[in-house]
Amino acid sequence: MSKELCEGIDQIEDFIVFDSESQKYTFKDKILEAYCSSSENGGKGQCDTESQKLSSAFMGLLEYFKKMDCENPEDDKLAQYAILWFSYKISQNRNIEFLKNTMYDIITQNEWLSEHSESIEKIKDIMGIHFEYLNRLYRFLKGICETITNCKDSSTSSKCQESAKKCSDLYRACIVQLPWREICNPYCSVLTNLKNDYEKIRENYKNLPELELTEGLSECNVECSKQEERHKARVAAQNRSSGGSEIGTSTKTSLPGLSVTPTNINNGNKLPYIAIPLILIPIILGISYKYLTPVWRKKMKKKTMKKIINLSDQKKV
Repeated sequence: MSKELCEGIDQIEDFIVFDSESQKYTFKDKILEAYCSSSENGGKGQCDTESQKLSSAFMGLLEYFKKMDCENPEDDKLAQYAILWFSYKISQNRNIEFLKNTMYDIITQNEWLSEHSESIEKIKDIMGIHFEYLNRLYRFLKGICETITNCKDSSTSSKCQESAKKCSDLYRACIVQLPWREICNPYCSVLTNLKNDYEKIRENYKNLPELELTEGLSECNVECSKQEERHKARVAAQNRSSGGSEIGTSTKTSLPGLSVTPTNINNGNKLPYIAIPLILIPIILGISYKYLTPVWRKKMKKKTMKKIINLSDQKKV
């Protein structure tokens, strides 16, 4: 990262100013009007909407980066940094709904797109990252620029050292709060470029501290791999649990706070069900005694008569 790149970001920030009360952007320099799309009759371009103003400023920043002698014009890193500023600028306006394709849609409406279409398509996935994550990267970018400014005279000054320490804190914040796994790698691509730019500054200023991470944290790409492994483990666990019975599945999908045990519903009706058998028992016993006892007595009489006949026959013999 160079001093010229940081100056370009500061300059574009001065050229387009946002008013929080009116929720509108204003060009403070007419140069940005050159990047407004042409009118229907082929006349000079004019930015009538807030989105058109933003896209014009973005194209102006890309053109500035492209003409910088100290950076490779083909380097996608410059387009990444331009997107960080663009995300920050859009997020200032609460009237613009920031969705996944918001940045891409705004940019593609500008006819200057053809000049930078290749580099923009390469960073399309970065545009899909939520502005909260991109703004965190932008703060790290601004922290590096601040360090370049504060350390140009002396790398041992308190101002320089404080800026460098702030960079370490900003870098750590970018890793602690990673985006979801689908966009983790594009996010890490930008963060790695920023980290490498800081390391290049350290080559010139040996007294600057390293970008340190707290215990338990790893580099961005490693943390992304951990996210992927955790996701695979969750999917595997869900697949194992879904192989159970339908009852188990329905229990998981039941509403919070509602019991899934059917017996709880009928607790109030348990007494009638218990009382009915108790009432029926003496009735059944009474019927049994009335109808079954005579039959049993007749059978006993027959057995007794048979025994008497057998005994008398034996005596005769």
